[in-house]
Amino acid sequence: MVKRLTMSKQKYTLALLLSVLCASSVPLFLEYFTSYIDAWTVNGYRYIVVLLIMLPVIIGMARRGKYNKRMWLTALIPALFNLLQQIAWAWAPYFIDPGMIGFLIKSTVVWSIAGSFILFVDERFLLKDRRFWLGLILSLLGFSGLSYYGTGISLSGTFFGVLLVLTSGLFMAAYGLAVKYFFNETNALISFSIIAFYTAVGLVALMFVFGEAQAFLRIPLKVTAVIAVSAFVGINMAHVLFYISLKHLGVMVSYSVSLFSAFFTALLSYLIFGEQLSVMQWLSGSIIVAGGLSIIATKNGKQNRINAQSNVIIKLNEWRKLKNTGEAK
Repeated sequence: MVKRLTMSKQKYTLALLLSVLCASSVPLFLEYFTSYIDAWTVNGYRYIVVLLIMLPVIIGMARRGKYNKRMWLTALIPALFNLLQQIAWAWAPYFIDPGMIGFLIKSTVVWSIAGSFILFVDERFLLKDRRFWLGLILSLLGFSGLSYYGTGISLSGTFFGVLLVLTSGLFMAAYGLAVKYFFNETNALISFSIIAFYTAVGLVALMFVFGEAQAFLRIPLKVTAVIAVSAFVGINMAHVLFYISLKHLGVMVSYSVSLFSAFFTALLSYLIFGEQLSVMQWLSGSIIVAGGLSIIATKNGKQNRINAQSNVIIKLNEWRKLKNTGEAK
């Protein structure tokens, strides 16, 4: 029993880390696309790919009766938040420096903690645990150091760009909170397939109105291929894995550990583009990792205590039943 619970925790932690790793690739992809197509078109194309990937899942789940009317109605709320954050996120690189984007987008952590405190009683215990705050402070310090010693927290950009990033962070947190609130008991593939469908419809419609729907006729084939890869890795994989994390680890832990993404993005830049990391960047990244591990340990430690108490109660009830059975005989 204990071994199975330990394996489950490891699995959910791995899902969160893989989700953050997948999401870390998105800034690199979006920066690459700015030279070829506008944000409306990028969003539309990427979600067309997402929808094509999810279509077999949607058809299969529908045939097996896995959907119901309530799911389709409640999914409109997280889908709207996702739509708005995708629009703001995709447009940000056109108005503000990437380093500043990476720094400001972490306002998501603040919004997610505030929202979790209001909506989820089972997550409030984290705010009373010093290890959680230690982990969060370490992660924020490491993230700030990585931003400063990396691309730098440049002030280049416009007020509109800053507003876009902060808005994206707010809606990103609202998206995760809504997924946790409405779909906590639903399979991640099922919930994401519905939300992705609504988001795709909205973004593709906006592409036809404001973007360049026929851009695929002029852009190089390799760009089209990169769009497909970015959609699968940065949306399909990242979101489904994040849904699993939201369900089993909670909103506070999931978004706090997302601070890893700054370090992961720097590592991807190092591996893909050969961008060198300074000693201070490596140190800052290590501090982020230490902070994130502290946050995860806090959650898992609490879960261990809950499981231990549950096991004691179960054993006690079993003993009482045996005792009562013996007395009856």
